[in-house]
Amino acid sequence: MRALPSRKLDKRITRVWRLSALINVVIWGAFFIIPFGIVAFTLGVGGALEGDPLAAVLGVILISLLVAVVAALVVFVVIVPKIRWIQWGFEVLDAEIDIHKGIFWRKRLIIPLIRVQNVETRQGPILRANGLASLTVSTAAGEHTIPGLAVAEADALRDHVAVLTRIAQEDV
Repeated sequence: MRALPSRKLDKRITRVWRLSALINVVIWGAFFIIPFGIVAFTLGVGGALEGDPLAAVLGVILISLLVAVVAALVVFVVIVPKIRWIQWGFEVLDAEIDIHKGIFWRKRLIIPLIRVQNVETRQGPILRANGLASLTVSTAAGEHTIPGLAVAEADALRDHVAVLTRIAQEDV
């Protein structure tokens, strides 16, 4: 078996992944906590003073939801982006692009350059704010993205892959 790809993503991609995870956890946490909190405080405030068991159950559930959101913040904002960056690797060779990614379900992609139809760079607002871009390679089977490259590196890699693709298709 051949060695894993040696090129790594730009370290700043962890900041992008952290911000994205933070936004997701806050939105999903608010989606569950706010409505439940309204119900808990509406039904439970008067009952809590009188020792109502429903108020106690609502309080425990609300505290459990808050703990779950804090745990999700720690896992998805602090831990996962670092592990994800460690596991990501790619290499652009003369005849193929080799991508290795994944934390639990690891994926190894070998994309023959002869199959490449389109190559482009993309930047969303969070990537742009961090000076990063993604390289997307399109084939008949779908799109494959290498996220988190410095803008100059992504542009140079896009042009290099386009030239290699042209050469590979001319050889057929």
